[in-house]
Amino acid sequence: MLAAGAAGPDVHFIGNVEGRDVMSDRVDVVVTDGFTGNVTLKTLEGGVKAVVDAVLRAFGSSDEAKQAAKALMPALAPLAADLDPDTHGGAVLLGVNGVCVISHGSSGARAIFNAVNVAQHAASDKLVARIEAVIASGVPTRR
Repeated sequence: MLAAGAAGPDVHFIGNVEGRDVMSDRVDVVVTDGFTGNVTLKTLEGGVKAVVDAVLRAFGSSDEAKQAAKALMPALAPLAADLDPDTHGGAVLLGVNGVCVISHGSSGARAIFNAVNVAQHAASDKLVARIEAVIASGVPTRR
């Protein structure tokens, strides 16, 4: 249905993607089963945390590195915020009859606040009704 354009002109369905595409600007949404998606997210979060920790250690390793850090940190701060799971709070879980946002079990107040914001946007944008309308439209699917 997505390949046939049922979701509208702003949705560009590209089909299967590789793991390297998940963090690229090639895709905005990846659909997967719960187990695979959870493993992917946990692996990415752990990898990003390891890289960020290594960069921060490197920035403190010498006087020259500390000077470089002063110059680079303002440019890197927005990236760090974007990669922080608490910034987004959660993701919409599809396949339920309603709005459901999944968050980390270890989510703090900021993450929960942002997850509620995600849910509010999904509700106000009538996400469930829009998905139901596309499915009801009967656009042929491959079997």
